[in-house]
Amino acid sequence: MRTSLIIAGLLAAGFSLPASAQSPSRCTAIGTPAKNIALVKGFYRAFATHSKDQLDTVLAADWVDVPMAPGQEPGLAGMKAAMDGYYASFPDFTPTNDDFIASGDKVVVRSTITATQRGAFAGVPASNKRISVIAIDIHRICNGRIVQTWHVEDWLSGMFQMGGLPPK
Repeated sequence: MRTSLIIAGLLAAGFSLPASAQSPSRCTAIGTPAKNIALVKGFYRAFATHSKDQLDTVLAADWVDVPMAPGQEPGLAGMKAAMDGYYASFPDFTPTNDDFIASGDKVVVRSTITATQRGAFAGVPASNKRISVIAIDIHRICNGRIVQTWHVEDWLSGMFQMGGLPPK
């Protein structure tokens, strides 16, 4: 419901989603669950190896990130630029995939992100503390590429671990 309201608001404001994200009917192939999981693993491999070019093999150029990080530009180019910010704050940013669930054109991934905060993040100065954050992502696949990703990360827990929020 919330996602529908956000999309309706964006469309009313004159924002339009890329063609690949707008219409599942434009997909000529969604792949098998095993192929879709293999494709999605490439997304996380790009983060684990700090290889922005790896994203070229898995994301559509007009990939849609929901919600986008504050200040992040849209699409594949926006994610590549955002990776620089992650690595400036967390040089050892490492996602570990804990579960994959594939159905139709979607792959759901539960991951654990571990990292050491070596640079400022969300207004919190470098703490040099090791953190662990849970993430849930839903990737939509179309024509051999990820065209849309919905994600939630537990950065509230991360902020407590960095010392950015007072403990209870």
